[in-house]
Amino acid sequence: MAVRLKTRVWIIIIASVLGLLVMGAFGLYSMRQGMLEERKAQISQLLDFADAQLKYFHGLEKTGKLSREEAQAQAREALSAQRRGNDYFVVRSIQDNVLLVHATAARVGKVDAGGKTLDGRPVMDAYKEAIAKSGTGKGFVTLGAVRPNTPDKKLYTKLSGAATFQPWNWIVVIGFFVDDIEARFWKQASFFIVVAAALLVVLTVLVLRMRGSILNQLGGEPQEAADSMRKIANGDLGIEIKLASNDNSSLIAFLKVMQMKLKNITSTIQDNSATLNEQVRSFDDAAKSYAETKSEEQLSDLLRAVKKLSRTVEILGKSVSRFKL
Repeated sequence: MAVRLKTRVWIIIIASVLGLLVMGAFGLYSMRQGMLEERKAQISQLLDFADAQLKYFHGLEKTGKLSREEAQAQAREALSAQRRGNDYFVVRSIQDNVLLVHATAARVGKVDAGGKTLDGRPVMDAYKEAIAKSGTGKGFVTLGAVRPNTPDKKLYTKLSGAATFQPWNWIVVIGFFVDDIEARFWKQASFFIVVAAALLVVLTVLVLRMRGSILNQLGGEPQEAADSMRKIANGDLGIEIKLASNDNSSLIAFLKVMQMKLKNITSTIQDNSATLNEQVRSFDDAAKSYAETKSEEQLSDLLRAVKKLSRTVEILGKSVSRFKL
């Protein structure tokens, strides 16, 4: 079964919608992943910085310039000073979960497991598991956290990176809130939706106008026009060709005119053929009579029959000549 032009048009529109949605979703996903990877790279650089700091003070301990307590105290002080806004280092003792460095001073020196991740796991367990799986010594965990020193107790999504410092059995963590990434993502998503909607409206209007133009030129569905032409080509001149009101310039309108002319020509040929047959019989009769009598009267009848026959043949020839090969 042939697909109608209207159906084809809607297939084009729906395919375009799906294409835009797929490309837009992929683009937005790639953008979001790119921003998260950039944030991970920043966290990784800061963890490397913290590791360098700890190695420096541990080196002072190993050379005897500082005792372990002094080296650790200066290391904690150095990492505590690296705070900028809501971004700060958190250091815990792996052995007993004592909080050694934190932006909230009241929590320092106390056992603090750090709450749970978004999927309900203890934060320290999640850090250790992520570090073990990474193969790079750094692990990343997404969790919900309260912004420090703010009355708002709402949990915001935070991407945290963690690394261990084995000589002192510490785990160093730093993370960034990613609600800014989510805000940028939804801003871009909203922009994409508006642009995509505008493009779809323009595309729909153009395709529908193109469809209307094609149908106006054809006078109907392409399959209907093809079927009518095929039937006429096969000699079926009795088919019904429907035209839209005031349609006198479409392909189907010209096809209907051709059908009418062919009907007239074939009708004329058929009528003249019947007349010709009758006149041939009259000529035969006149010829036989003249052959038998050789009279002047029969000769006149024979000549008149020849003239009639000649005129009919001429008319029939003109009718046939209207079919140009």
